Amino acid sequence: MTNYVQIVSTPTADTGASLLLHFDHRRYLFGNLSEGTQRAMSQRKLAVAKLETLFMSGETKWENTGGMIGMMLTIADVQDGSRREIQARNEENKKTGKKQVELKGPERIEIHGAQNLNYSIATARGFVFRKGLPIRAVELYEDPRVTNPEASAPDWEDDSIQVWKVPISTDELSSALNKSRKRSHEVMTAEDEALQTPARAKSTSNEQQKMIDREAVEAIVGDMFNSDWTMDKLYETKLSQVKLPATVFIKENGQIQKYRGPMPGDKGEVPDVDVLVRYPWPAATVESLPEATRSNSAVCYVVKNRGRRGKFNPVVAKELGVNPPDFKYLADGKTVKGKTGNEVTPDMVLGAPTKPIGFAVIDIASKAFIESFLGRSEWKNQTVMDNVPVFYWILGQSVIDDPRIQNFMKERPNVKHVVMAPDTCPNMVSMESYGLLHAKLRRIDRSRFPLLNSDNTVRDLSHIGPNVEAARVGMKAVLGAEFKAKKDEIVPFPTFKEVSGIDNMALKLASDAVAKIRKPDFLEEVERVEQDIPNRDTEIIPLGTGSALPSKYRNVSSTIIRVPQYGNYILDCGENTLGQLRRAYSADEVTKILQETRCIFISHMHADHHLGTASFIRAWSEATAHLNPQPKLGIVSPNAMQYFLMEYDRIEPMAFDRLQFIRKNHVFPHSDGRLPADCPTRLASVQLVPVQHCQHSYAGVLTWPSGLKIAYSGDCRPSDKLVEAGKGATLLIHESTFDDDKKGDALAKKHSTMSEALDVAYRMGARRVLLTHFSQRYAKLPLVEKRTTETGADQAVLMAFDQMRVKLGEFRQAQAFLPAIRRMLDTEASKADEDD
Repeated sequence: MTNYVQIVSTPTADTGASLLLHFDHRRYLFGNLSEGTQRAMSQRKLAVAKLETLFMSGETKWENTGGMIGMMLTIADVQDGSRREIQARNEENKKTGKKQVELKGPERIEIHGAQNLNYSIATARGFVFRKGLPIRAVELYEDPRVTNPEASAPDWEDDSIQVWKVPISTDELSSALNKSRKRSHEVMTAEDEALQTPARAKSTSNEQQKMIDREAVEAIVGDMFNSDWTMDKLYETKLSQVKLPATVFIKENGQIQKYRGPMPGDKGEVPDVDVLVRYPWPAATVESLPEATRSNSAVCYVVKNRGRRGKFNPVVAKELGVNPPDFKYLADGKTVKGKTGNEVTPDMVLGAPTKPIGFAVIDIASKAFIESFLGRSEWKNQTVMDNVPVFYWILGQSVIDDPRIQNFMKERPNVKHVVMAPDTCPNMVSMESYGLLHAKLRRIDRSRFPLLNSDNTVRDLSHIGPNVEAARVGMKAVLGAEFKAKKDEIVPFPTFKEVSGIDNMALKLASDAVAKIRKPDFLEEVERVEQDIPNRDTEIIPLGTGSALPSKYRNVSSTIIRVPQYGNYILDCGENTLGQLRRAYSADEVTKILQETRCIFISHMHADHHLGTASFIRAWSEATAHLNPQPKLGIVSPNAMQYFLMEYDRIEPMAFDRLQFIRKNHVFPHSDGRLPADCPTRLASVQLVPVQHCQHSYAGVLTWPSGLKIAYSGDCRPSDKLVEAGKGATLLIHESTFDDDKKGDALAKKHSTMSEALDVAYRMGARRVLLTHFSQRYAKLPLVEKRTTETGADQAVLMAFDQMRVKLGEFRQAQAFLPAIRRMLDTEASKADEDD
């Protein structure tokens, strides 16, 4: 059976470096599990749900692991959906006497990585709640060859592959880590109790505490994905002991009913009666994690398949008297008897076996790791390195230029060296399906859809050796009897020639729109109706306009508001928000945007709305580190976000001391949301509006000293409170997850339909409206081009696309292009249906 390893993504503005190891019955992922990996797999038509084991290389830091939580949630949700579907089918089959269907897919997921892997996952326990899919994080705590550098046994194996884990560390930590590991081994193998001096006993105690902490964190990770918790489990307690918020029940006359009496904290007398409450989610009951230490250790891998038995020779088997029904046993490696009772062993009828063959994944983030890497014994171990014909190098900036790395490559001229680094690989448009859609939208409306940032330059590395080259997405290494490098599936650079095939009617409508917005009477009318709108040069850039999970055409929720003289404001920050920003702007522009960012607003703790926050804050802290004074960043969010960032800061610096959290005393209608003058947001007020979605979900109303007022819905059902709080808003950004024919889904999932969102805008009197958070591949455009609010003010409505840019004072101009865009999308949807 032939298997292969293929490059899924290379380092670009919005992707990391990842590899798929493919067998017919199993899939593995190697390399970085960065933000954007799941979306890249969708673009490549690779099923995330088929992954069983993931081997994350490099350090445990968000740059490498930022896509991990989102991918785990997707796999768990796909499995849960399949399980429910099969259960329903089996119930029907049982009634009709049909055969029961078995659930396909992985029974559990293993994720391998460097130190602090479990801890990084456990920090997400406040917003990860899944059941029925055991996920085990296998963390490399110690060097597997610390006591015997020549050992050649694999560190992990299954029926398809063997894996050797190769830990490396930075220069300053290398010696300290080695000493620590040796000391740990001594403690574990100490046989003479008399040798335990007080200092030695203390060391043992420290090691024991580490083990206890590790087990505790591992248990938390297990509960996050495989708890037996159910909504039906209630326990009895005193009302005074109930932790609010909580749904409280009481038993009366043998019936369980919802308790509607006074609650702890209410005015007046509160009876301390026996009540029933739900058991909390196990992982969420852990208020704080054990102490953690930062680690600069990283992990590389050597991977081999199992090889293959030789080809079965039926002619020889017959000559030896083997009955044909026994051929399969011989092929499986079992001994059988011939017709005369003679024993026939597999080696007598099988040809020469093929040797195990494999590859190495080398992850060196900086030059500080090079000495540790070069000192590893594995590179000289003939057993480990036998038949490893290809090395994948995941390198940080300028590491490829180090003579030590180049010499290592030159010393191995028979190995294919594939370099995956930001300074060697092309920064091509990685999501070409959306890139094409964006290019078509740009042809319709150039002002709202500027060119995406890309560079197709591939660095020539042949000066190092003819066997060294930069990686390209789609490169494949076939690991059969012989190694074969295949380039026929390399993803070509997007040329977007298909743009020339846009429907002629759409182009005519676009031309009509250009003519319309240039007419003096149109410009005069716009000036007349917008003269009272403040900050008309405010720019709105949706960075993610899809719901639930990333797709080829839309990333998950995020919008940036750029208000000149005040700064930039992020409304939700879904996975790969930073990557979307880097794809939209040049590196210098991104730095400027980060430096001028004042506030991040997180509406609720569903993962698709905040998993990009950590990387965004990290990039902001680096961009502002040299400024004097160093600015602070306002974070408006549920409490769980603060706890998550605080704990994660223990293993990777997040500039937590420069974050200012804004939560208390800003909930509508109990507060006007006014902020102190020294607040870093430069806002006049922020109001949090409780909305119907999940627990602790908030819409937001942001007001600037100039009078600019922006209301943002997050995810929710239509809210009268939001209408009230946002009265007269300059701009409403509202979710529009479902079309009007899916109102039942909107009710069930606590979202809004397009008409419901527009009704909120009408009743609020919002002057400008941007609809976002769509579930469809091509969401339908609202059939609204000109309307007025109930107060008589004009209202312009637009639909958001990823990385579009529209100024507050140009909604009318952008709206003129809606007929052309609608026509183009209708034809694209028809083509997509035909392709499907």
